[in-house]
Amino acid sequence: MIKLNYEIIDVKQEEKEKLYKLLQYALYDGSQYIDNDINEDCIFEYRWFDNYFTDNDRNSYFIKSGNAYVGMVMVNENLKFNKDGKCIAEFLIMPRFRRNHIGKKVAYEIFEKFKGNWEVQPMENNPIAYSFWKNIISEYTNGNYITKNDGIEDVFIFNNK
Repeated sequence: MIKLNYEIIDVKQEEKEKLYKLLQYALYDGSQYIDNDINEDCIFEYRWFDNYFTDNDRNSYFIKSGNAYVGMVMVNENLKFNKDGKCIAEFLIMPRFRRNHIGKKVAYEIFEKFKGNWEVQPMENNPIAYSFWKNIISEYTNGNYITKNDGIEDVFIFNNK
């Protein structure tokens, strides 16, 4: 395990294309679990991407170590069960940096950035993501969370006020 110093940085409008490229890796990574195919231009479409640069209820972050891009996080307010709060929309730690607890530390920092209701819905059929989020949220909340199913998959729900 390597000790990695990293920082979480707001994505600026002029860095939009870099975020889109990182998002492609996340969508590719998830395509083994859900029905998500590339289009005729060989990219995974993401209908709400531009909204991250126009809507106040969406935030996106790079995870960087020096000049290296370690991953990204996208947060929005597209909730299934709560009237207000935040949810993790997309979360990527590049494979080389996984298993170093960076994902856990980043998740904790993102949760701390926004106090209140949270919903985290791991990708359906992805046992690795499910286990990752269940462990993170269980530890972060000291087991003070609930799980509800939206008819497709489980949603972890907690409040960190």
